[in-house]
Amino acid sequence: MSTAFVPDTAPVCLHRDGYWIIRSAALANRIRAIDNSLDYDFAATVFCVGKFSGGLTKRFERMLIRTPATRAFAMPEAILLRATSILSPGCDRIARRLTQAVEIHPGAPAQYSHRDHDLWPAITGGEQFQVNVIWQLPAITVDNGATRFWPGSDYAGFDGETEEGVAALAACEPGDALVWLYPSPLLAGATPEHAPAVDAFRRDHAAALRARTQARCNHACD
Repeated sequence: MSTAFVPDTAPVCLHRDGYWIIRSAALANRIRAIDNSLDYDFAATVFCVGKFSGGLTKRFERMLIRTPATRAFAMPEAILLRATSILSPGCDRIARRLTQAVEIHPGAPAQYSHRDHDLWPAITGGEQFQVNVIWQLPAITVDNGATRFWPGSDYAGFDGETEEGVAALAACEPGDALVWLYPSPLLAGATPEHAPAVDAFRRDHAAALRARTQARCNHACD
């Protein structure tokens, strides 16, 4: 990990905007080496099915076993400390929920705006229960499908616009880490037909919620 960023800036960015880009969080050549090592796995993986997952998108998990070099990026200290501070008010512990590689091929349309938060059937009372991190393998810009966010939209009372035209573009270079909170609406942009495939390595930190843990305990005791 490099020292080109100051972790203490994270609360400002994350709590104000719902996302945070750590510039030069890792050496670019290490990221490129991981990207090259995934060629066989991506070639052997079939495309996803469905409009949301993307018919021109490939995904596979178990990254820490497939590519041991990704372990250095699964729980780097600066991100782990910040994830712990964000998640700990609503949980007893945090855990790695997902390590996934994603490859988006030319011609893939943009996603619709969505909140990953909605995948959890729980009412959190404003608590955070997942922090997401993407390490972009090649550079990603407005021209090849960079993720869009709406700053401040992670708050429950957000009533601003979520049209793509007013979104903030999360352009990243190899070595940058994109961190966002689970309630933040986002969409991945379209990948033009002439553009090369875009690879990314995703890492999520999830919280074991006290309320859900307590509910399971009560059920077991009954």
